[in-house]
Amino acid sequence: MRSQESRELYERLRALERRAEEVLCLAGDRYSRRKVSQALGKPPYSRRIESQRISAWVPLRGEGDPQVPSDRSSDDVLALVRLWSAWAGEKADERDWRNLLERAQPIRVPRAPTAAPGRPVREFGDPFALEVHEAIDGGCADSELPLLPPYVEREHDRQLAGVVESIARPGAEGLTSALAVLVGNSSTGKTRACWEALRLLPPDWRLAHPLAPNPAEALIAVLDDAAPRTVLWLDEIHRFLSDDRGEQAAARLHEVLNDPRRRPLLVLGTTWPEQWSDLVRPRRQGDRRDLHARARALLTGKHLRVPDSFEGPDMLELRRLAATDPRLQEALERGEEGQVTQYLAGGRALVDRYETATALERALVESAMDARRLGHGVALPRLLLEASIPFYLTAHQYEAVEDGDIEHALAELRIPLRGARGPLTPVTIREPAAPLVVTGKVRLADYLDQHGREKRHGKVPPARLWDTLDDYAARESLIALAGSARERGHLRIAVRLLRAAAGAGVPGAVAAASQTLEEEGRYDEALLWCLPLAERGDPAAMNQVAGIMEMTHQPVMAVAWHKRAAEAGRFSNWLYAGMLLRQAGDHPEAEACLRRAADAGVYGAFGTLADLLESTARTEEALACYRQEAEGHGGHAVVQTVFRMRERGDSGATVLSWLLPRVWEEASRNREGGVRIPWASDALFEHLAQDAALRSSLRSLFDPGGEDDEAQRWLAAVLDWSEKIASGGHLRKSTSAPEALRKEGRLEEALALYEQEAAGGRRGAVANVAAVHEQLGRATEAVIWYQRAAEEGDLGALGHAARLMTGLMGPDEPFAWLRSCADRHAEDGYPDQRSVVAELLQDAGRTDEALDWLRHASRTGDPYAWSQYAKVLESAGRTAEAQQMRRYGWEPDGEISTPWSAAP
Repeated sequence: MRSQESRELYERLRALERRAEEVLCLAGDRYSRRKVSQALGKPPYSRRIESQRISAWVPLRGEGDPQVPSDRSSDDVLALVRLWSAWAGEKADERDWRNLLERAQPIRVPRAPTAAPGRPVREFGDPFALEVHEAIDGGCADSELPLLPPYVEREHDRQLAGVVESIARPGAEGLTSALAVLVGNSSTGKTRACWEALRLLPPDWRLAHPLAPNPAEALIAVLDDAAPRTVLWLDEIHRFLSDDRGEQAAARLHEVLNDPRRRPLLVLGTTWPEQWSDLVRPRRQGDRRDLHARARALLTGKHLRVPDSFEGPDMLELRRLAATDPRLQEALERGEEGQVTQYLAGGRALVDRYETATALERALVESAMDARRLGHGVALPRLLLEASIPFYLTAHQYEAVEDGDIEHALAELRIPLRGARGPLTPVTIREPAAPLVVTGKVRLADYLDQHGREKRHGKVPPARLWDTLDDYAARESLIALAGSARERGHLRIAVRLLRAAAGAGVPGAVAAASQTLEEEGRYDEALLWCLPLAERGDPAAMNQVAGIMEMTHQPVMAVAWHKRAAEAGRFSNWLYAGMLLRQAGDHPEAEACLRRAADAGVYGAFGTLADLLESTARTEEALACYRQEAEGHGGHAVVQTVFRMRERGDSGATVLSWLLPRVWEEASRNREGGVRIPWASDALFEHLAQDAALRSSLRSLFDPGGEDDEAQRWLAAVLDWSEKIASGGHLRKSTSAPEALRKEGRLEEALALYEQEAAGGRRGAVANVAAVHEQLGRATEAVIWYQRAAEEGDLGALGHAARLMTGLMGPDEPFAWLRSCADRHAEDGYPDQRSVVAELLQDAGRTDEALDWLRHASRTGDPYAWSQYAKVLESAGRTAEAQQMRRYGWEPDGEISTPWSAAP
């Protein structure tokens, strides 16, 4: 390896990438290696280069040594250089890059014309060149994942390792050659197992991969010059041995393997069970000729079976490694019946099949994708997909669909790929001792389901698809589809779907409709749905009616319904009734309800009862209730109990003896994920902070010469913090060093410290770096840092970035970047940036632009965007439209709905 030249290649590629990234960011565009890979796949480049391969050539953050692209990959590297140069606004000097690529290649000793075939094994750094299947990206195409997921060794690997060890490190019997063929179904890991076996060979071994002009002839040619210490790579060995020339190749290979002058040789092959059976099947009576006599003689007894799935100890190791790699984790969770490798490899084939599908096939797949991402269950009615086809084809394409075309397309889409399900497969049912039944439903392959959710996330579903879902969706999917419609602001569609579900008798549909209407503030119509259920004795409906009565300021009716729900078994409603009665001043009835709630073990009942008792000067009874609440459930009742015990005059030691068990109980619940606020710990600190004598007594228990055990260290830490609370030290906030330097005008020094804090992940440090750059007059640098702060979730940085970018670039590019930044955060479940950016757009007089943006976001699934849209309307003075929007939502075509009834 020419280390100096290879390092130069890496550094120049990385520097070029940084320049491209910086220009894109300044232009308000997002950079990622997934985006690079996608751009390379389109004209004028048209190169398929996965982001993981780019990461192998140009690892981020300098982790590990970069792989030098092979000379066969030079066109791929030059395409990457041209793309990055174009993004950076530069012209690539391709001759210079070609020279650098050539200089960086490993030094090869010139070979004589009769040199042994193949290349040193150590030069094969690209597993895909040897036909190992590319794996799914696990949603992390932009990260620095290795080319292949971690490998789990199984029994066939151990057997293969024994074969390799026997010829690579010969014993007393001397040098030998070996043939091993891994037999298994598609995508079970056969070729990957062979790839892993190469690691066991000494570095002076060579590898030959014969393919051209055709596999059989290429193998014969290689065998003529095969030298010792050579691996023959025969992936899908049936290609080499199947026809007449294949029989010649088998005979020649058998001869070479048994030639002492050629030892040691290793032949690694793979094939499927069907092809293996054809190659080794004995001649049958009636066969006119023995088609594979030579192949059978060569192969018999040389196979290693590769299982379809992971089981037993292999599954345990798989789970351990899956925690380190998102691709394995996804395959483990989604692969059917332990078929992890099929999922890993089949996903890529499924995407390729989808991307190269006919227009009709693509329409079927995309209608399935959209139905699934909108909430439909796994089993999709064929009628639903067929009825949706017109929405995914042009008018001309749809007119060209003839009788039988749909059936043919579905037949093509159910063909398996690499051992995994085809894109769309029939849902079948097989009962014991009964024939297989093919239903009228199909299933979208899991990986395409996920692929569709990711790739079509920003696409608005066809407006008429919602009508088709209402007509043809499986009834059990209607509630979930209604939820998706509601998230998009399509309230009329949501209620329509729920009405259909209720009419079909789907459990929970009526409750879902009434809850939807209640949450949207349409209380009168919500009652039309839940009141009949409540009157028929449904406790959940009674609770909902009581809640609506509260929201509509009818406390007497609310109490009555709470009591009815409690009598029907919802004991928490005793608590709600008691709270309402206390607010109304009916303390005796409130106490009766609260005691019934407490007796039933309702959380918070004793504490609420204690508050009521204390308000009527029944302090001892109140303290007893606080203690019962604290000992049963912890929480703020612990603080209340400690305060009242001290107020009553209990000694510090008495309070401490009661409090310490609460601290340990809280710690136990915290380990189980059940505690949010450490009430008991805080109470302990405050109690000790108020009792100097108790602190002194506890410190006197320390044994200076004794063991430094964990309990003593914990108590020391508690006392130290209590001392700080007692002195007020925990409230004093010192000015940070960079902040002090900034106030003194020593900006460069402050900047260096802020950058250190930013590198360490300190909250707010990135925005401080940006602010100092701005003070120093470095607007471009300030923009870069403000953008970074905004990407990390700093809402205040959005306005600063917009202000400075507008001065540098004009008004359009800054707002394009602001929208894209907010969109990314909304996808991650953080909608606040959208609200801020919408306000900035409105302040800049771009209200219509803000509305268009929010409308699109809502129609693609952002559950917050339609309410943000109404807020912008209201602040723009369009109050009537805002009110109509909030009550009726909007239609799938983006227009605010006209008034409609939500009655059952």
